[in-house]
Amino acid sequence: MANLTERVPDDTEIEAMTTPRNSKSAESIQHRREVKRRLEDYLERIQLRKAIGDDDFF
Repeated sequence: MANLTERVPDDTEIEAMTTPRNSKSAESIQHRREVKRRLEDYLERIQLRKAIGDDDFF
């Protein structure tokens, strides 16, 4: 049986994976980050409303 271990990439490898290769990919990465940030903010607001019992927005 093969012995498989997970390897966590270090900071330089992560930076290399996220560094855009051209301006088009830089725009794409920036757009994805903005969308992710908006989604996380939205989900956080919903979670807060649910926690305080203000779920009339559905």
